[in-house]
Amino acid sequence: MIKKFVILLIITTLSGCGFHLRGYNTTDYKFPFETVYIECNNVIICTNFSTMVKTDDLARIVNTPESAEVTIKLLNEQTSRDAQGFNAAGRIATYSLSYQVQAQVWQHNEQIGNTLNILSQSIMQYNDATIRSNEIGEATFWDNLHQSATSQLVRRLVYFKYRSYSVDEPTESK
Repeated sequence: MIKKFVILLIITTLSGCGFHLRGYNTTDYKFPFETVYIECNNVIICTNFSTMVKTDDLARIVNTPESAEVTIKLLNEQTSRDAQGFNAAGRIATYSLSYQVQAQVWQHNEQIGNTLNILSQSIMQYNDATIRSNEIGEATFWDNLHQSATSQLVRRLVYFKYRSYSVDEPTESK
């Protein structure tokens, strides 16, 4: 009897504090459009972005731009790895890693809204004595930067100012 009470108390406490299983979307946020076509020109975060849109049920991804309400274009991807700081011997001690990508939302062959500039940066410690672990650590940093950029893009698109219109809708003349 006490064991059941303790389990019930733990479940109630966890659900009351907002705990949810990873990947379980209980929020009501969605993209302001129902269907999207994602156009990627060899952009690294494309797979992460598509997966996040599907998993979080933000919009339905379609296979052709004609059947989509909007087209999201990911383009102008840039990465940089710059020396940031040096040790007493004049060797590199830290690197600044940055990842930048641009996204545009298109509807009926016309860009709507401004180009979204996504930038993710991080500082990585470096040590000449541990080159192999530095390489592994750098790969982890890049993965984290890509994930951060993907999350930023999703947040920006959730709050994107968008007004749906159909081709048959009359437009006002001024």
